[in-house]
Amino acid sequence: MSQTSLLRHGHLTSSTNHLNESKNHNRLILACNLPEEVLRKILITCAQLSVGAKDPTWSWVNVSYVCSNWRRVALASQDLWRYIDFSHPRWYTLTSTRAKMSAAHIIATVGDNNIRQLHRTLRLAHRIQDIHLKSSIQDIHPLLEILTHPNPALESLIVDVHIPQNLGYVDAYDPPSFPTTGPPLTNLRYLELHNTPFYLLTSRCTFLTSFHLHDLPLTERPSLRYFLFMLEQLTKLQYLTLDRAFPINIDGDEGRGIERPIHFPDLKCISLVGSVPEVTNTLECITFPPSACLVAKICTLVDLKKHAWRLTETFSAHAWGTDAIGVPLETLVLTGQVSGSRFRQGFEADPGFRQSLRIRAFRADWEGGGAALDLTVAPEEEDGNSDEGLITALVATCKALSLMKIHTLALQDVDIVTQKTWTALLRTLPSLRVLDITGRAPSGLVWALLLNAKSHGQGLKGDGETQRLLVPRLNDIYLHSVDCSSGGFMVSPKQSTPVNSHCDLDDSPFLDVLIASLSHRKKFGLCTRSLSIARCVNVLCSVVGDARAAVKYLICDLRNLMKKEEVDPRFPARYSSCWDGQDLGGSGFRHYHRLRTLIDSDN
Repeated sequence: MSQTSLLRHGHLTSSTNHLNESKNHNRLILACNLPEEVLRKILITCAQLSVGAKDPTWSWVNVSYVCSNWRRVALASQDLWRYIDFSHPRWYTLTSTRAKMSAAHIIATVGDNNIRQLHRTLRLAHRIQDIHLKSSIQDIHPLLEILTHPNPALESLIVDVHIPQNLGYVDAYDPPSFPTTGPPLTNLRYLELHNTPFYLLTSRCTFLTSFHLHDLPLTERPSLRYFLFMLEQLTKLQYLTLDRAFPINIDGDEGRGIERPIHFPDLKCISLVGSVPEVTNTLECITFPPSACLVAKICTLVDLKKHAWRLTETFSAHAWGTDAIGVPLETLVLTGQVSGSRFRQGFEADPGFRQSLRIRAFRADWEGGGAALDLTVAPEEEDGNSDEGLITALVATCKALSLMKIHTLALQDVDIVTQKTWTALLRTLPSLRVLDITGRAPSGLVWALLLNAKSHGQGLKGDGETQRLLVPRLNDIYLHSVDCSSGGFMVSPKQSTPVNSHCDLDDSPFLDVLIASLSHRKKFGLCTRSLSIARCVNVLCSVVGDARAAVKYLICDLRNLMKKEEVDPRFPARYSSCWDGQDLGGSGFRHYHRLRTLIDSDN
């Protein structure tokens, strides 16, 4: 597209105009002298980009006219002309003729300008290797019967239908008036359906290795038994995606009446997007090897607390993170994401505020790559206080995993987990050696470490757990781009109120609390080996001096150091990540300096 723009503005000279002059001119331009292998990849990539192009009249064939060299390479690339162009009858005739008897690639956005050509090609083409169609709900109907009975040579089928939200629950598709049975499609390996009728998955698709079902309309959702019956025929399946595409009664008790779950012996990855009941019920009906990866997204917090125990049981039953395959989990990554600010002016909740939490657990030297478990909790609608929901999901997930051999905990923009919850989570990480923190400061984590160290030093009487030091093997701490003056939430004292009290704020800077915890741990011979402070802001020179005494090795970026005189004594901590930089001076918020109070009580 950029090359055709150069041609249009006269920076390149077309090979059809002034032949000798154009050759001399284009010979000096690097784009006209690219290696043939690179040009072929560019041309094929352009042909593949025709789906979803902003200009429906744009044709990849135009790119072949950039210069004589590009045209020569295009004409010599037989694979290129297998991408039949449906953007205009002229280009359709040209590309379909040049494709000859080769296996065709059908990539198009269905519309009035090409529906007849598509219908004719899908029915009469000698061989079709793959089909990728984008369409509106009105335009896809004439092609449904052909897509249900595709070319026997077909290897990949992607159908992406757009259904306007204002249609609601109307019947988008009529029941099929044609049979869906037939001989097996032995070459079909990949099937991806968006907003399509469920009957496009037929009993002929038994050789599928990848099946991805997205946004199944409610009127098209089958019963659980029929849904499992169809999936059970996919015995060679390796990748399965169910994105808001579950049976109509997956939330009911029918799943518990299933005699046995279906098994996918070759499954490598399963991806689920839905509510907690939909995800858990689906996993209860499916079994697969413990080496398979789970990618899940919970898109609503409704009933999360009620079904959290089922989430824990389901994850535990599938042995994610256990040593069943001899490769334990070694790294746990928690990533938070926030859009908008928590409050408008004053203490009025902002309905546009959204936040999510992603939990990833990685095995050691896993040949498959990626996370063994990748769970995202991202409510898409306002479900009340989301802090409690995200923390509930985190606790349920960590209970289900075997974290005894986790040596690295990476936190990216995670600041909502309370001190009490961190204390419980850190007890499940006895082998933790590396703590990597990026973005928003986890105030609850450092307070859990500090109060645990003080409790251990005071020798409090209790059940033994109170005095046991958390993460006794912690060696290295890395801070990246952290606001070291960040304050934290105060934990709400009542169960009926939200987990985090947004009116009561801690004015203890994050780095001060961290250094205090490391200093207390050093008294018991647990001296942290290294502390790295890189690209962090609001780091006090005096605190850096305290850090040198608390750890063996300190690596600090000296560019952002501050003097104590530059800090507002009234509000030494900052809360910009939660209040979008609002001035809290006269807003009625209550501030506490917990660290100062703790130090004064010791003295």
